[in-house]
Amino acid sequence: MWVVGVDDDDEFEFVSGVDAGLRQEVESLFYFHPRQHALSASIRESVDRFGAPEICERGERIYIGIPRLDAQCLFACHRSRRPGVPVGVVLYLRNPADVLRILHVVAGPGYEHGGRFSQCGLAPRLVDEVRRVATRIGGVRRVALPYARERYLTVAAHLDR
Repeated sequence: MWVVGVDDDDEFEFVSGVDAGLRQEVESLFYFHPRQHALSASIRESVDRFGAPEICERGERIYIGIPRLDAQCLFACHRSRRPGVPVGVVLYLRNPADVLRILHVVAGPGYEHGGRFSQCGLAPRLVDEVRRVATRIGGVRRVALPYARERYLTVAAHLDR
């Protein structure tokens, strides 16, 4: 199933894949973000350590993955503004067994800090969604934050929204 998190009161839908016709939007969002230069050293370090993310296709859907690893992604789609079109994405993997490690998190232009839609808090919402996923995986106790050394969030047994 592709839909991961939907709450009728939530302005975002979190999905693990989007329509393959949105490849250009996904490329722009993930690879060509206008502010990625601010984190370029950390991004490069993550790529050197874990590998380069790629857009992968399964059926009529695309997702971002790292082929040699079992990396997962979640796209955030703003339900009222651009339904079905990703405005943010988080890429993560289980490494080591008790940690979900966030490798990359992207809030699209306008959703980043200071942007027109920044009040949505998209980047923290993406991190929270990974934390929610972690609560459903036995043995995962922490979520490692991206672009920071040894920064973790504790995973509670049940996260309430």
